Amino acid sequence: MDNRRHILIISVLIVGLAAAFFPLRLLAQTAEPAQGATPAPPPVEVTSDPNAPPIPRVHAVQDGENLTIIATNFGVTVEDIMAINNLANGDLLQVGQELIIPGGTGEAIATAYAVAPGDTLAGIAAAFNTSSADVVATNRLIIDNPPLIVGQQVPIISRSGSAAARPVHGRPYLVESGDTLLLVAARNGISPSELAAANGLASDAYLFPGQRLRIPDEEAIYRDLPQGWVDVRLSAPITTQGSTLSIFVENLMPGTPAGRFGQQALHFSPDGEGYVALIGIDAFEEPGTYDLEISGGDERGLWAPLRIQLPLVEGAFDTQYIEVGEALDGLLDPEMRASEDEFLKTIYADFSEDQRWEGIFQTPLTTTIVSAAYGGRRSYNGGPIEIYHTGIDYAAAEGTTVLAPAGGVVVFSAPLELRGNVIIIDHGLGVMTGYYHLLESLVKPGDNVTAGQPIGRVGSTGLSTGAHLHWDLRIMDITVDPALWTQQAFP
Repeated sequence: MDNRRHILIISVLIVGLAAAFFPLRLLAQTAEPAQGATPAPPPVEVTSDPNAPPIPRVHAVQDGENLTIIATNFGVTVEDIMAINNLANGDLLQVGQELIIPGGTGEAIATAYAVAPGDTLAGIAAAFNTSSADVVATNRLIIDNPPLIVGQQVPIISRSGSAAARPVHGRPYLVESGDTLLLVAARNGISPSELAAANGLASDAYLFPGQRLRIPDEEAIYRDLPQGWVDVRLSAPITTQGSTLSIFVENLMPGTPAGRFGQQALHFSPDGEGYVALIGIDAFEEPGTYDLEISGGDERGLWAPLRIQLPLVEGAFDTQYIEVGEALDGLLDPEMRASEDEFLKTIYADFSEDQRWEGIFQTPLTTTIVSAAYGGRRSYNGGPIEIYHTGIDYAAAEGTTVLAPAGGVVVFSAPLELRGNVIIIDHGLGVMTGYYHLLESLVKPGDNVTAGQPIGRVGSTGLSTGAHLHWDLRIMDITVDPALWTQQAFP
């Protein structure tokens, strides 16, 4: 009897404990995702932040509107619209141009922004009148300062009243020893409170040497860059195999810039208030994301390094099957090509800071029948594809005059085994053009040439199966597509 009582008591205790813990387990299970399932991300909501600056009302100019009509429609004055939009008297309005309407309130707008070189989350946020924290939340990021890839689309909840990025106005300033808010403000013709507000500082904030400040200035566009960097720009957000990329940089600090694109060293030369460099992308360069690293300085101090991630995409190239006769078969020897390439590198890899051309390049022939495009993967006599076509072949009758496409100085004019009679022109900034298989040359090394000047005549010398002109364009010995230079001005 006692045993049964003990068993009953134990059973009741077990049932009681199970009843106590079973709901907890159910609750725990409902809070956990099923095995292998991915939790749905929380929805992004446009929330109201009482500490956020007000969202302005923005109006896009319609066809037939002027400032008087717009001011009347919104019950404001023309002078107020001009002041808040920094318009000069007599400025013409463009259809679609966005104007801030004073006194009104707009709404938050969901949009997307394409990352530009040097962009940071803080800079992107400022262009849309929002905060870095909001950008992080909108994109569900797990880190506050993720690496950004040029061209990447970043979702944004814009609080500027517009879906387009609005430039932040101002100039960068680096604090010097002894500077105070009062001294810096007085030196730049603004009030200390205005300077403090522009930089999110308290009115009694202490400044330290090297600190970066934004000086409000409606005439200048401000970039949120580190240390003394003023600007960094690329000629294209995405680059392709065989293309040319131009990069412009400006820094407040003394010295000169240096940098690398992948394993390629950059050569900068002065350009206006900053420096410019040209980057050649080889047609065999592997597609992917590349690091563009820029630094600089001199004995007085080093610049903070910039690291930009740039996408490189595959180009559209054909395959060219070339048949040559027995008389030219010996010129297919890989060692002969390697030896000639090595010799040409001593010429093409030279750099001069002087830019000797202006605007776009002309084509070197008046008849532009392309018989072989740049970048084509090449097979000779059915052999493997191990090289690509480094330039453009133009079909032309023997003796046709070859013209200089742009200003420069002749640095080579002589015969080579593979390329026949060759002319090479140095245009400066590491840019050189080569003319192969010529019948004859009309220039000599040291000659200065201008765009459109006759330099040679079409032939079929070297490894050639018929009269044509091969036109090379190289940047520090890297061959790029010359056709792009006839369509776009560099740098």
